[in-house]
Amino acid sequence: RSEEHVRGTEAFAELDDDEDGMVSVAELQSHLELDGDGDGTLAEDEVQALLGGSDQVDIVGFQEKVWPAIKDKYKSEVPYPKEPSEKVEDEQDKMPPYDEATQALVDEAQKARDQYDEAVRSLKEMEDSVRNLEKEISFDFGPHGEFSYLYDQCYELSTNEYVYRLCPFNRVSQKPKNGGSETNLGTWGFWAGPEEDRFSIMKYEHGTGCWQGPSRSTNVKLSCGKETVVTSTTEPSRCEYLMEFFTPAACHEPMEVDISEHDEL
Repeated sequence: RSEEHVRGTEAFAELDDDEDGMVSVAELQSHLELDGDGDGTLAEDEVQALLGGSDQVDIVGFQEKVWPAIKDKYKSEVPYPKEPSEKVEDEQDKMPPYDEATQALVDEAQKARDQYDEAVRSLKEMEDSVRNLEKEISFDFGPHGEFSYLYDQCYELSTNEYVYRLCPFNRVSQKPKNGGSETNLGTWGFWAGPEEDRFSIMKYEHGTGCWQGPSRSTNVKLSCGKETVVTSTTEPSRCEYLMEFFTPAACHEPMEVDISEHDEL
Protein backbone atom coordinates (compact mmCIF):
# COMPACT_ATOMS: atom_id res chain seq x y z
CA ARG A 1 0.00 0.00 0.00
CA SER A 2 2.81 2.41 0.80
CA GLU A 3 4.31 1.94 -2.67
CA GLU A 4 0.94 2.75 -4.28
CA HIS A 5 0.65 5.82 -2.05
CA VAL A 6 4.09 6.99 -3.18
CA ARG A 7 3.18 6.40 -6.85
CA GLY A 8 -0.05 8.35 -6.37
CA THR A 9 1.82 11.24 -4.75
CA GLU A 10 4.35 11.30 -7.60
CA ALA A 11 1.55 11.20 -10.20
CA PHE A 12 -0.21 14.12 -8.45
CA ALA A 13 3.02 16.16 -8.52
CA GLU A 14 3.49 15.39 -12.24
CA LEU A 15 -0.08 16.36 -13.12
CA ASP A 16 -0.07 19.57 -11.05
CA ASP A 17 1.60 21.58 -13.85
CA ASP A 18 0.95 25.02 -12.31
CA GLU A 19 1.97 23.82 -8.83
CA ASP A 20 -1.16 25.28 -7.19
CA GLY A 21 -1.72 22.16 -5.07
CA MET A 22 -4.69 21.05 -7.20
CA VAL A 23 -5.10 18.75 -10.23
CA SER A 24 -7.59 20.26 -12.68
CA VAL A 25 -9.60 19.07 -15.67
CA ALA A 26 -7.17 20.74 -18.10
CA GLU A 27 -4.16 19.10 -16.45
CA LEU A 28 -5.70 15.62 -16.72
CA GLN A 29 -6.88 16.11 -20.32
CA SER A 30 -3.29 15.88 -21.62
CA HIS A 31 -3.18 12.19 -20.66
CA LEU A 32 -5.11 10.54 -23.49
CA GLU A 33 -4.32 7.08 -22.13
CA LEU A 34 -7.11 7.75 -19.59
CA ASP A 35 -9.73 7.95 -22.38
CA GLY A 36 -12.56 5.71 -21.21
CA ASP A 37 -14.77 5.51 -24.31
CA GLY A 38 -11.98 4.86 -26.81
CA ASP A 39 -12.72 7.85 -29.07
CA GLY A 40 -9.14 9.12 -28.83
CA THR A 41 -10.06 12.25 -26.90
CA LEU A 42 -10.60 13.04 -23.24
CA ALA A 43 -13.68 15.23 -22.98
CA GLU A 44 -14.25 17.59 -20.04
CA ASP A 45 -17.18 15.55 -18.73
CA GLU A 46 -15.05 12.37 -18.79
CA VAL A 47 -12.39 14.11 -16.72
CA GLN A 48 -14.97 15.56 -14.32
CA ALA A 49 -16.26 12.03 -13.82
CA LEU A 50 -12.74 10.92 -12.88
CA LEU A 51 -12.53 13.91 -10.51
CA GLY A 52 -15.76 12.91 -8.78
CA GLY A 53 -17.86 15.64 -10.40
CA SER A 54 -15.47 18.47 -9.57
CA ASP A 55 -13.20 20.39 -11.89
CA GLN A 56 -10.18 20.00 -9.63
CA VAL A 57 -9.05 18.01 -6.59
CA ASP A 58 -6.40 18.35 -3.91
CA ILE A 59 -3.89 15.64 -2.96
CA VAL A 60 -6.29 14.02 -0.46
CA GLY A 61 -9.13 13.74 -2.97
CA PHE A 62 -6.69 12.56 -5.64
CA GLN A 63 -5.35 9.74 -3.44
CA GLU A 64 -8.83 8.67 -2.29
CA LYS A 65 -10.83 8.84 -5.52
CA VAL A 66 -8.80 9.62 -8.63
CA TRP A 67 -5.62 7.54 -8.30
CA PRO A 68 -7.42 4.21 -7.68
CA ALA A 69 -9.43 4.83 -10.88
CA ILE A 70 -6.51 5.79 -13.15
CA LYS A 71 -3.47 3.99 -11.74
CA ASP A 72 -3.73 1.04 -14.16
CA LYS A 73 -3.90 3.32 -17.23
CA TYR A 74 -1.80 6.29 -16.12
CA LYS A 75 1.53 6.64 -17.88
CA SER A 76 4.12 8.62 -16.02
CA GLU A 77 5.92 11.29 -18.00
CA VAL A 78 8.99 10.68 -15.86
CA PRO A 79 10.01 7.01 -16.07
CA TYR A 80 11.32 5.38 -12.96
CA PRO A 81 15.11 5.40 -13.03
CA LYS A 82 16.69 2.05 -13.52
CA GLU A 83 19.36 0.91 -11.18
CA PRO A 84 22.66 0.95 -13.09
CA SER A 85 24.17 -2.45 -13.42
CA GLU A 86 27.58 -3.18 -11.96
CA LYS A 87 28.82 -3.93 -15.46
CA VAL A 88 27.97 -0.42 -16.70
CA GLU A 89 29.58 1.12 -13.63
CA ASP A 90 32.69 -0.96 -14.17
CA GLU A 91 32.90 0.16 -17.81
CA GLN A 92 32.51 3.78 -16.79
CA ASP A 93 35.22 3.37 -14.18
CA LYS A 94 37.55 1.97 -16.84
CA MET A 95 36.93 4.82 -19.32
CA PRO A 96 40.08 6.88 -19.67
CA PRO A 97 39.87 10.62 -18.89
CA TYR A 98 39.68 13.07 -21.78
CA ASP A 99 42.85 14.82 -22.81
CA GLU A 100 43.06 18.50 -21.95
CA ALA A 101 41.93 19.79 -25.37
CA THR A 102 38.93 17.42 -25.56
CA GLN A 103 37.87 18.23 -21.99
CA ALA A 104 37.97 21.94 -22.86
CA LEU A 105 35.61 21.30 -25.79
CA VAL A 106 33.27 19.25 -23.56
CA ASP A 107 33.21 22.03 -20.95
CA GLU A 108 32.54 24.67 -23.61
CA ALA A 109 29.69 22.61 -25.08
CA GLN A 110 28.15 22.17 -21.63
CA LYS A 111 28.43 25.91 -21.00
CA ALA A 112 26.70 26.63 -24.32
CA ARG A 113 23.90 24.19 -23.43
CA ASP A 114 23.44 25.84 -20.04
CA GLN A 115 23.26 29.29 -21.66
CA TYR A 116 20.74 28.05 -24.20
CA ASP A 117 18.55 26.51 -21.48
CA GLU A 118 18.66 29.75 -19.50
CA ALA A 119 17.69 31.75 -22.61
CA VAL A 120 14.75 29.42 -23.26
CA ARG A 121 13.60 29.81 -19.63
CA SER A 122 13.89 33.60 -19.84
CA LEU A 123 11.95 33.69 -23.10
CA LYS A 124 9.15 31.56 -21.62
CA GLU A 125 8.94 33.83 -18.57
CA MET A 126 8.73 36.90 -20.82
CA GLU A 127 6.02 35.30 -22.98
CA ASP A 128 4.06 34.36 -19.83
CA SER A 129 4.36 37.93 -18.54
CA VAL A 130 3.14 39.36 -21.86
CA ARG A 131 0.16 36.97 -21.91
CA ASN A 132 -0.74 37.88 -18.31
CA LEU A 133 -0.53 41.61 -19.09
CA GLU A 134 -2.66 41.20 -22.22
CA LYS A 135 -5.23 39.30 -20.18
CA GLU A 136 -5.21 41.90 -17.41
CA ILE A 137 -5.70 44.91 -19.69
CA SER A 138 -8.62 43.13 -21.40
CA PHE A 139 -10.75 43.44 -18.24
CA ASP A 140 -13.11 46.32 -17.52
CA PHE A 141 -11.93 47.57 -14.14
CA GLY A 142 -14.53 50.33 -13.89
CA PRO A 143 -14.78 53.86 -15.34
CA HIS A 144 -11.68 54.99 -13.44
CA GLY A 145 -9.95 51.61 -13.08
CA GLU A 146 -10.97 51.57 -9.43
CA PHE A 147 -11.47 47.79 -9.35
CA SER A 148 -8.04 46.95 -10.79
CA TYR A 149 -6.52 46.33 -7.35
CA LEU A 150 -8.84 43.34 -6.93
CA TYR A 151 -7.24 41.54 -9.88
CA ASP A 152 -4.96 38.65 -8.95
CA GLN A 153 -6.27 38.71 -5.35
CA CYS A 154 -8.48 36.22 -3.49
CA TYR A 155 -10.79 36.64 -0.49
CA GLU A 156 -12.24 33.90 1.71
CA LEU A 157 -15.32 33.47 3.88
CA SER A 158 -15.40 30.60 6.37
CA THR A 159 -18.78 29.20 7.49
CA ASN A 160 -19.69 26.20 9.62
CA GLU A 161 -19.56 23.83 6.65
CA TYR A 162 -17.61 25.50 3.86
CA VAL A 163 -14.82 27.87 2.94
CA TYR A 164 -15.92 30.15 0.11
CA ARG A 165 -13.22 31.74 -2.03
CA LEU A 166 -13.68 34.73 -4.33
CA CYS A 167 -10.91 35.61 -6.79
CA PRO A 168 -12.27 38.71 -8.58
CA PHE A 169 -12.14 38.58 -12.39
CA ASN A 170 -11.23 34.87 -12.11
CA ARG A 171 -13.49 32.45 -10.25
CA VAL A 172 -15.60 31.63 -7.17
CA SER A 173 -15.25 28.30 -5.36
CA GLN A 174 -16.53 26.34 -2.37
CA LYS A 175 -14.62 23.73 -0.38
CA PRO A 176 -15.91 21.57 2.50
CA LYS A 177 -14.22 22.22 5.83
CA ASN A 178 -13.95 18.52 6.63
CA GLY A 179 -11.90 17.83 3.51
CA GLY A 180 -12.94 16.87 0.03
CA SER A 181 -12.83 18.38 -3.42
CA GLU A 182 -13.28 22.04 -4.27
CA THR A 183 -16.40 22.97 -6.28
CA ASN A 184 -16.29 25.67 -8.93
CA LEU A 185 -19.18 28.10 -8.38
CA GLY A 186 -18.45 30.00 -11.59
CA THR A 187 -15.74 31.72 -13.59
CA TRP A 188 -15.65 35.41 -14.45
CA GLY A 189 -18.34 36.42 -16.89
CA PHE A 190 -19.30 40.11 -16.92
CA TRP A 191 -20.59 43.10 -14.98
CA ALA A 192 -24.29 42.45 -14.40
CA GLY A 193 -25.58 45.45 -12.45
CA PRO A 194 -28.51 47.58 -13.66
CA GLU A 195 -27.84 50.16 -16.36
CA GLU A 196 -27.52 53.01 -13.87
CA ASP A 197 -25.09 51.07 -11.65
CA ARG A 198 -23.50 48.41 -13.87
CA PHE A 199 -20.46 47.88 -11.65
CA SER A 200 -22.51 46.86 -8.61
CA ILE A 201 -22.78 43.14 -9.50
CA MET A 202 -20.20 40.68 -10.82
CA LYS A 203 -21.47 37.63 -12.72
CA TYR A 204 -19.56 34.34 -12.52
CA GLU A 205 -20.91 31.49 -14.67
CA HIS A 206 -20.26 28.01 -16.11
CA GLY A 207 -19.24 26.47 -12.78
CA THR A 208 -19.40 22.78 -11.89
CA GLY A 209 -22.69 21.28 -13.03
CA CYS A 210 -25.27 20.36 -10.41
CA TRP A 211 -26.54 16.80 -10.35
CA GLN A 212 -29.30 16.67 -13.00
CA GLY A 213 -29.31 20.45 -12.98
CA PRO A 214 -27.65 23.54 -14.46
CA SER A 215 -24.07 24.67 -14.09
CA ARG A 216 -23.40 26.60 -10.91
CA SER A 217 -23.22 30.39 -11.11
CA THR A 218 -22.67 33.23 -8.66
CA ASN A 219 -23.72 36.87 -8.46
CA VAL A 220 -21.31 38.93 -6.38
CA LYS A 221 -22.99 42.06 -5.03
CA LEU A 222 -20.51 44.87 -4.37
CA SER A 223 -21.11 47.38 -1.60
CA CYS A 224 -19.11 50.28 -0.24
CA GLY A 225 -16.92 49.40 2.74
CA LYS A 226 -13.68 50.45 4.40
CA GLU A 227 -12.24 46.94 4.04
CA THR A 228 -12.22 44.45 1.18
CA VAL A 229 -14.08 41.44 2.56
CA VAL A 230 -16.66 38.76 1.70
CA THR A 231 -19.40 38.94 4.33
CA SER A 232 -21.93 36.29 3.30
CA THR A 233 -22.77 33.62 0.72
CA THR A 234 -26.28 32.23 0.15
CA GLU A 235 -28.02 30.03 -2.41
CA PRO A 236 -31.32 31.81 -3.23
CA SER A 237 -32.05 29.35 -6.06
CA ARG A 238 -30.71 25.86 -6.73
CA CYS A 239 -27.14 26.12 -8.04
CA GLU A 240 -27.34 29.95 -8.11
CA TYR A 241 -25.31 31.65 -5.39
CA LEU A 242 -25.28 35.20 -4.05
CA MET A 243 -22.15 36.60 -2.43
CA GLU A 244 -21.99 39.90 -0.52
CA PHE A 245 -18.67 41.67 -1.09
CA PHE A 246 -17.58 44.95 0.50
CA THR A 247 -14.79 47.03 -0.99
CA PRO A 248 -13.66 50.68 -0.97
CA ALA A 249 -13.68 50.51 -4.79
CA ALA A 250 -17.50 50.42 -4.68
CA CYS A 251 -17.69 53.72 -2.79
CA HIS A 252 -18.87 56.52 -5.04
CA GLU A 253 -17.25 59.90 -4.69
CA PRO A 254 -19.50 62.38 -2.85
CA MET A 255 -21.47 64.60 -5.21
CA GLU A 256 -20.15 68.11 -5.58
CA VAL A 257 -22.69 70.59 -4.26
CA ASP A 258 -23.04 73.87 -6.13
CA ILE A 259 -22.96 76.51 -3.36
CA SER A 260 -22.68 79.50 -5.68
CA GLU A 261 -26.35 80.38 -5.17
CA HIS A 262 -25.90 80.39 -1.40
CA ASP A 263 -22.83 82.63 -1.72
CA GLU A 264 -24.87 85.18 -3.63
CA LEU A 265 -27.49 85.43 -0.86
